[in-house]
Amino acid sequence: MLLRPPSKFEVFGSVRFYDVCEVVSLSSMGVRGSSDVFGLDRDSLVDMASKTAIVVPVKNEDLWVFEGVVRAVPLASPLIVVSASSREPVDVYSHEVEVVKLISRLSGRRAIIVHQRDKAWVDVLAKAGLGDLLDGGNVRYGKGEGMILGVLIASWLGARYVGFIDSDNYVPGAVVEYAMAYYTGLAMLNSRYSMVRISWPYKGKLPTDDMIFRRKGRVSIHTNSILNAALSSIRRVETDIVKTANSGEHAMSLDLALKIPWAGGFAVETEELVAVLEQCYVDVEFKGEPCPMAPEGVRILQVETRNPHIHAEKGSEHLARMAAESLGVIYHSSLASNDLKVRIRATLIENYHYEEEPPQPRIYTLNHVDPGKIVSEYLSLSEMAMDIGY
Repeated sequence: MLLRPPSKFEVFGSVRFYDVCEVVSLSSMGVRGSSDVFGLDRDSLVDMASKTAIVVPVKNEDLWVFEGVVRAVPLASPLIVVSASSREPVDVYSHEVEVVKLISRLSGRRAIIVHQRDKAWVDVLAKAGLGDLLDGGNVRYGKGEGMILGVLIASWLGARYVGFIDSDNYVPGAVVEYAMAYYTGLAMLNSRYSMVRISWPYKGKLPTDDMIFRRKGRVSIHTNSILNAALSSIRRVETDIVKTANSGEHAMSLDLALKIPWAGGFAVETEELVAVLEQCYVDVEFKGEPCPMAPEGVRILQVETRNPHIHAEKGSEHLARMAAESLGVIYHSSLASNDLKVRIRATLIENYHYEEEPPQPRIYTLNHVDPGKIVSEYLSLSEMAMDIGY
């Protein structure tokens, strides 16, 4: 892959936020292109892939869609599947395990699949000081909670980077492109605390008789606007730099992943940005507190890919919940003025018929834990987890 480096970036305290960069070539085949683009040769690409664990969270997705995503993750990257799928009346998780086992047997790839509600997590997480992840004797249902388990496993594997790819993508080619964007973008940033977030060119939802290729997602259009408004108000200079507040497809260095606070549920992607901006911008500029990622600070790169993101329509209730949890992160943060809180409430009412105060996110921290010890103990106790191809 060849990327055209972004033409500008904006600085917020210790955070360098790059504008969207363009994919010049999906497959450069070893050709480095002009001096105006950035790409990796084959050996460097394989090296970056081997250092990047790819986490696929899944919950009751159509099996053929899930299989397409898993088959598309490049073989050089360790694959981590974190499932929250049903065990009864149909054991969906067992089908997912068989898919991963088949693909790993044929390809020889390293793959780990775990279940989010596996009882083996309970005592291990409680002893490690992550009891807040538990609810009623299980790990909480929630996308963010599943991603946290993926981060712990990636660290245990010794990965340097961790990337996330949603399991509901109907276009396997898009998955390959996301992974290539992670490898290339993270190499281009070359920073200890780095993040690459995907901005897709179009988004479409099935069924096909109602297919519209949208330039902006129905939730992300509001989250991006609100977060940009918050930054504009604080800095007193208008900005539209944020294009990926709800980016499910993103990757980051493990050093960053283990430092930042994480949110549960659908708040997770927005919380990543808000947490970094609070700790390394607001706290530094206005409270005199040090950035945990100082002195280097955080580098955030946004990449617009070429493949459209096509997935199933999940209904207005799903959208409303996603919007409320995502905007709730900003609403309850130090980025939000009273005027912005009024705007958030109005946005939720007008667009999602959501009249309650947006929920405060559940926040988890990982900087005090030993991921290697947690995952090793979990795997020794679990009868559900599979470590394939080791």
